[in-house]
Amino acid sequence: MIAAKAIEALVAVMTIAAGLFALYITVDLLRLRKSAKGPIYRGGVGQWSWMAHRITGVGVVAFLFAHIVDTFAVGFGPELYNETISLYKQWWFTPFEVLLVGAVLFHALNGLRIILFDFWPGLAQKQKQFAVAEGVLFLAGFVPAAIFMMRPAIEKSPFF
Repeated sequence: MIAAKAIEALVAVMTIAAGLFALYITVDLLRLRKSAKGPIYRGGVGQWSWMAHRITGVGVVAFLFAHIVDTFAVGFGPELYNETISLYKQWWFTPFEVLLVGAVLFHALNGLRIILFDFWPGLAQKQKQFAVAEGVLFLAGFVPAAIFMMRPAIEKSPFF
């Protein structure tokens, strides 16, 4: 069906756009702007946390938008919906789902860290320690989920 292909194309465009946004933010932060006026922020945990929070936020919003569009296909009949959803059942789509889980988990943990700093500004002095704790919690939640999610995709993959 042409409508299913249009929805799949929209999902692909949203994925590519989110990836380009992530690349733009990363490259922009890595560049030193000599023409910039005033002090140049040279980074640290806060800068990288800011970048990752923005990138994961845009990625999650892009997925939500694409999900709303493909769920909208239900209104046009089960055939269109099933054809659209078949994209998500492909073995090569699983890594994107794993990235989505990672983005949601990181965004949630980083958001909690930001909330702590907002309510108790003195905690911001220990930003590195909180970033390490966030990283440990992220890895403890993400690695088992990623392994569990990737196992069926690896088994279906023609490369393994």
